[in-house]
Amino acid sequence: MVKSHEAETTKPFEKMHAHRTFNAHAHAGWESRYFSEGRDALDGKSLWNSSLELGYDHLSGGIWYGRSSNHQYDELQYNFALTQEIDGYTFYAGYTHLLFPKDNESDDEWSVGISYGDLPFDLSTSLDACYSMDAQGAFYEWSNTKEFKFQEDIDLSMSGTIGWNDGYVADGHNGLNFFSLRTGAKKVLSGNFALTGHGVYSWAIDRELNLAGDQALKDFFHFGLGVEFDF
Repeated sequence: MVKSHEAETTKPFEKMHAHRTFNAHAHAGWESRYFSEGRDALDGKSLWNSSLELGYDHLSGGIWYGRSSNHQYDELQYNFALTQEIDGYTFYAGYTHLLFPKDNESDDEWSVGISYGDLPFDLSTSLDACYSMDAQGAFYEWSNTKEFKFQEDIDLSMSGTIGWNDGYVADGHNGLNFFSLRTGAKKVLSGNFALTGHGVYSWAIDRELNLAGDQALKDFFHFGLGVEFDF
């Protein structure tokens, strides 16, 4: 089983559970803004990104690269994760090494999460936590998703996410930070090749303008387009 891919930059990696088979997934796309912890992280600039993920049994790993449209920002991530499925629940624990070449900086993050997909009305829910070694703080996201099969080759999804800061954005306020609504679509073109797209509106919660980390926390819409290939 492969968890559906989140093309958004907030969740650039799939968590694969391949049941003793080898899976690989590639993604390339464009985001109108870099959405991160409810923030417009590049102040309106768009982001090109690509990723490659590999999975076998309980293990998965990948590499992700993002670059701003004005070439003033780039980011590289290396990820490793362990997953387990029990009675409809999926658990994962992961490690990500982040590099920011233009700023000559790096960070290490640890993440854990749980999801459950057998709720009434075909809803699924997930809770994710990420801890930054550099900031020495965590960020939590709770999401609920509904997926539809519009046609045999078209999948649609709708989801809502709440984000909570606990020192992860070190110069931002702690507590509830944002609520977002997302719609997504995936169109299979041939075999394992597909087109993807999504749109998200995010609302800031309890923004404190006197804090530098909350300057980019605001109400805004963003969208993304991409291509995916499974092999």
